[in-house]
Amino acid sequence: MNDNYLAVIDSGVGGLSVLSELVKSAPNNNYIYFGDNSNAPYGNKSERQLKEITIKNLDLLLSYNLKAIVLACNTLSVTLLSFVEGYSGLPTFGVFPPVEKYLMKGERVLLLSTMLTSKKFMPSERLHVLGLKRLALDLEYNKFNARAIDLQSNLLDSVGYFINKKGYYDRVILGCTHYEFIKNKIYDHFCPRKISSGIEFTTKNVKNFLSSDKSLVKHKENQVLFVGDTAQENKNFWVCSGRKW
Repeated sequence: MNDNYLAVIDSGVGGLSVLSELVKSAPNNNYIYFGDNSNAPYGNKSERQLKEITIKNLDLLLSYNLKAIVLACNTLSVTLLSFVEGYSGLPTFGVFPPVEKYLMKGERVLLLSTMLTSKKFMPSERLHVLGLKRLALDLEYNKFNARAIDLQSNLLDSVGYFINKKGYYDRVILGCTHYEFIKNKIYDHFCPRKISSGIEFTTKNVKNFLSSDKSLVKHKENQVLFVGDTAQENKNFWVCSGRKW
């Protein structure tokens, strides 16, 4: 069994958007990707349900030799990061919507997220928060055909307040890693100045951790191991979406 894996966890294929950036920015490391497609979406579950699911998934992943865990899911990150770090005893990184950063710059921001993530943010005059009930699940069902996603119907079937007008927002923040796969569609709908997510900040933190710990084993060529009930499905999407490096 290979050692020193970095585990990347998500409720499905969304975390592959994080994995692709990690592999590019921190090569010479081995990765395990666990996409929990059978329990997707995480954002529509209670915190108690999410904790029960996460314990089961961690028990599986901890049978491997891990050096750290990346929660490639905003919902897991804002809800259970401290719990995961305590349960696993490993350095744990999350993906967080960078809301405060851009509010402090005076921007008008729209946060698109899952239902559970949306409850962690307080709307204000310059921050509109939209909890999307089914977009993450729609992307799971249509991962090989993102053009089939009806963004307008997903926006209307939501909880929160937003201005459905092109150019109104300075920035749209993607509060779910699944949404990365329709970033262009979201941009075309809202036409903000910028679209952002927390992936870049997470990748930077993980890269710094890997480069600072000289005891970690480094490999000439990184290996990506897919595990779980739908491992092959996630691997196929990884390859077909052009994110195999």
